[in-house]
Amino acid sequence: MSMVLFAAGFAGCADWVNVTPKDQVESDKLFNSELGYKSALIGIYARMTLDETYGKSMTYGSVEFLVQRYDNYGSNIPTEEQRAQRYDYKKNESAKNMVNGLWVNLFCTIGNINNLLQNLENGGRNIVTTDGYWTLMKGEALGLRAFHYFDLLRLYGPIYSEDPEMACLPWRTEFNDEAKSLLPASRIAQNILHDLEEAEELLKDDNLHYQNNLDDVFLGYRKHRMNKMAVKALMARVYLWIGDKANAALKAKEVIDGCGFTLAMDNTKDVSLYEETIFGLGRDDMETKVKNDWAELTRYANELYISNDNCDQVFNKQNIGINDIRYKNGYGFIHGENGRMCRKYLGREVEYKEKIPLIRLSEMYYILAESVSLEESVTYINLVRNARGISRSNNLVANDAYDEQARRDALNEEYQKEFFAEGQWFYFLKRHNYRTFWRCPSTIPSMTKYYVLPTPDDEIEYGVGAQE
Repeated sequence: MSMVLFAAGFAGCADWVNVTPKDQVESDKLFNSELGYKSALIGIYARMTLDETYGKSMTYGSVEFLVQRYDNYGSNIPTEEQRAQRYDYKKNESAKNMVNGLWVNLFCTIGNINNLLQNLENGGRNIVTTDGYWTLMKGEALGLRAFHYFDLLRLYGPIYSEDPEMACLPWRTEFNDEAKSLLPASRIAQNILHDLEEAEELLKDDNLHYQNNLDDVFLGYRKHRMNKMAVKALMARVYLWIGDKANAALKAKEVIDGCGFTLAMDNTKDVSLYEETIFGLGRDDMETKVKNDWAELTRYANELYISNDNCDQVFNKQNIGINDIRYKNGYGFIHGENGRMCRKYLGREVEYKEKIPLIRLSEMYYILAESVSLEESVTYINLVRNARGISRSNNLVANDAYDEQARRDALNEEYQKEFFAEGQWFYFLKRHNYRTFWRCPSTIPSMTKYYVLPTPDDEIEYGVGAQE
């Protein structure tokens, strides 16, 4: 049973999913019973599957368009200047709408999370009385707020290593429209980690229940929710972003050792590698909802395919990629005559056809590889590469030529391959302030402006004030 189907089973979920800071009457009706609190929590996950959030824009859509992933141009192949317009966030209408849309929708979900947290604190203990439920709900909600805020920071915040004190986001913990000042990125990161530390403590006794076989369905379907391993994995991401490699490695190792997952070696049925997903979503009727973007190369029009040459280059077919399951025909991609399409969102004849991965085990190995010594790092990169089908004869070796730049470039290649259509490569490039990338338009005037999405002009509706 997918998470969204589960959410639909609770009365009032649809109303809560659509609630905004100006619609408090509807949400107040929801928090009169324990069932309503359950519905509110699962409703957050349901909202995350919308096209405007992680159902498209934050995974295979807008964030992937920022790294020029696809070649679905039809007969009107754009010029370099036209492709560069994607980064004209102030003047180009499409780019401006993207910037505004991501901001509004992520903050809308944060508003819903804050509403749940506020109600849990104000009377929730007297209503949510089943043993362990209140603690679990608050831990999950804090983790989810941190997850959304971290993606806002990665999009609208600075290149952290360059300017951690840049004011970029308001920090909202209440469900209201009170104006908030923009805080420095360092303060936002500190607040995110505080939420995650509290969530980690609340979920310390989380049994995970990966087998989904409990009589208590609400507790049983937690394999890919914001459980304690997802919280730790997100902490690893955040620590790496702010440059705290010691803690990044610590948390990544805790996930690898404690999650019970192993790296996948076959994605013919599990196309999105969901069995190694630490945190992810279930999307009801996903095949229908994404059919205009992923239709198995039937029309070669709007589908998000890439050219044969593009695919061969990304996956280094000529040297090491011929047997890489992230590339092979019928595994990671469908190889059509005139293009290739990623299979992660195709639903036909697959085992997990309504799944959206958000944090996977492989990323924990990459975080470790970036955080430990050069000599040790190749071990973790090679583990993922070997699991994906790259021969051990092509293993990276920690020799004199393998320096910091070589490690960074090796991980850059891995992020580009591993997280195709998942929206994570952009963040890697931004974190390292890459001056260019594969298929980057040569006419982009400033990479810094490209990496930092501007605060929308019309954000005042959501209570954002001036910079502090």
